[in-house]
Amino acid sequence: MTALRPILFALSLSLAMTQAHAADTTFDAATEALLVKSRDNKSGLALHVNGQVIGAYVVEIGKDVIVAANREHGRIVIRRDRIDAVAGN
Repeated sequence: MTALRPILFALSLSLAMTQAHAADTTFDAATEALLVKSRDNKSGLALHVNGQVIGAYVVEIGKDVIVAANREHGRIVIRRDRIDAVAGN
């Protein structure tokens, strides 16, 4: 029975990592859809970045960064890995 424990532990970790990856994929797909919509329609978004909220619209979508703009700043560069949430219509 004790020999079975490490195998069950490894299996449970593997399953947890698979579920976490699926959640990241869903977040990335939903975020990408909102970013593209904002870019194409020039509609505003609320980008939640490290506890701060940035109201802006997307100008460019890069692999590692999002370039946005708002009334105050003509160009805002945001790293994708820093985005916690995106809110938009």
